[in-house]
Amino acid sequence: MPQKRRVPLWPFIILLIIGALTGGGYYAYNRYVAQDRWKPYLQQELKDLVAKTSDSLYHIQYSDFDLNITTGDATLKDFKLIPDTAVYNKLVALKKAPDNLFILSVKKLSIKNIGARKAYKEKILDISNISIEKPDLTIINKRFDFNDTVKVGKPKSPYEMIKKIFKSLRIDSISLKDISLNYINKSNAVEKRTSLKHLNINIADIVIDSLSDKDTSRFYYTKGVEVRVFDYKVATPDGLYKANINQIYFSTAKRVINLYGVSFLPRYNKTDFYKVSNGGGDIFNLKFNEIGINGINLQQFLRNQKLYAGTLSIANAKVQIYSNNAYKGVKTVKIGKDPEQSLQKVALDMHLKHIVLKNTLISYAESDATSGYTGIITFNNTNGYFSNVTNDVAAKRKNPYMTAQINTRFMNAADLNVNFRFNLASKDGAFNYNGALGKFDGRVLDKLVKPLALVHVQSADVDKLHFNVDASNYSGKGQLEFYYHNLNVQLLKKVNGKAELQTQGFISKLANTLIIEHANPDKKGNFRPGPIDIKREEHTSFFSFLYKALLDGLKPSVGYDKKTENKVDSAIVKVNTLVNKFKAFEARRAEKRAERKKAREERRMQKDSTKNK
Repeated sequence: MPQKRRVPLWPFIILLIIGALTGGGYYAYNRYVAQDRWKPYLQQELKDLVAKTSDSLYHIQYSDFDLNITTGDATLKDFKLIPDTAVYNKLVALKKAPDNLFILSVKKLSIKNIGARKAYKEKILDISNISIEKPDLTIINKRFDFNDTVKVGKPKSPYEMIKKIFKSLRIDSISLKDISLNYINKSNAVEKRTSLKHLNINIADIVIDSLSDKDTSRFYYTKGVEVRVFDYKVATPDGLYKANINQIYFSTAKRVINLYGVSFLPRYNKTDFYKVSNGGGDIFNLKFNEIGINGINLQQFLRNQKLYAGTLSIANAKVQIYSNNAYKGVKTVKIGKDPEQSLQKVALDMHLKHIVLKNTLISYAESDATSGYTGIITFNNTNGYFSNVTNDVAAKRKNPYMTAQINTRFMNAADLNVNFRFNLASKDGAFNYNGALGKFDGRVLDKLVKPLALVHVQSADVDKLHFNVDASNYSGKGQLEFYYHNLNVQLLKKVNGKAELQTQGFISKLANTLIIEHANPDKKGNFRPGPIDIKREEHTSFFSFLYKALLDGLKPSVGYDKKTENKVDSAIVKVNTLVNKFKAFEARRAEKRAERKKAREERRMQKDSTKNK
């Protein structure tokens, strides 16, 4: 059986300190005011209280405090809660250490309307408000197996921690302003760090007494905790991107996290981005109107710092990806950086049952070094359903596969359904994707194949397309079935020194007459399958690899298999040689005509000169 959950000590240590500052402060003030010795006495009492409560694991420091018995207000400045590493190491050896260590500093702590007399005489502490300014909390997490086994006895409840001082403790509200939170996960082989700054937290109606732990409507003795962060901005460590969030909202009562106005944007234009990054690859431009997570397991999050939740919803998003293969600098290696692999490197352990994607526009654009043009592929009104989105080791043992079902409008012209199955335990990033594309006018493909494949689609009626590909970081193999008719194309080439593409008239006629099949199945009913067998170049991004693998299957489907491609390349070389010879022959003929014309002109001029004499 797993051990019962443990309540984090540090919040209640602070509450005990607050209680000692009030009831104890009132007692010390009355007893020692004449001798002006109440502050040293209270300081020692506070230190003893913290040591006793935490089994000597923590000690405190602060610069000063002020208590006004008449008004019921108190102030504590430069407070610090510090763990004793020597004591911690001893507890580890004794298998009694907690999974989390806390380091806390607070610039200023203010308390309003304390019933100090009542706290001292009746042991009942009532406080209207506590305001904590600039708290800086570091959580160091290292999970121990001995904390997941059955233990004799029960951990102390907050009431058991305070009952020798107070019968009950009630606080109407606590506000924490401008919080800095640092989380260090040492539970895995590689240490992970996460930080968050500029948070505001409001806590409502805290009650600790002999019955409050039995109140199921409360979350850790509160009626609710709300966290809001406004206008949150952060730059990525490499300085290439900036992330902005207009508002972050978190509620324990509702068990939700909502993010509004989320964007992840490059800090430079496309040209400068590649210069600053000194590498090729993709440039991302991401915008989300709203991201929400519901059904959060708060106990799992607080106990193990794992985000276990029901559904993450993304609505009305725009995802734009751009790549320039003409960039000549050091390109970024993409091996091990596919989406499911990047998920495994996130510092926070997580397990989301589902991700729901609604009404999202996804576009991929690639500038080609040969043509100088940019090809674009779009997926409009994209809706998706992802399952088992996780990087948690225990969750992956139970189910190592993340799946996704996506439906969208391909180039806003046809319905496309795609299914993904990612093996989260695979070392080489193994995944499968399969799907079906509906009927559409193939001329819309010009936006993609004209810049990147130097092919202009004059006509094409696509009936349907099916595909199934097993892929990884290194290759893709599978099958494509392409049903179409009325296919006619023109082959293009780049004009040197000009921003234009030129039609290869003779070669295009040759291709349409002798190479390209105008229908699949053909007139006899013979169907040409499109086998896919492509090696993934290490600098090729995930999205670029997806469509390049499909293009690999499209070629044999239209009769342009590897054998034919080699013959065509050889024929093109021969034709170009003949064309060049013909052009050279014509140039020599033109040169001789010019020489003859010049000679005739010279003879005429000489004759005219003789007559004049």
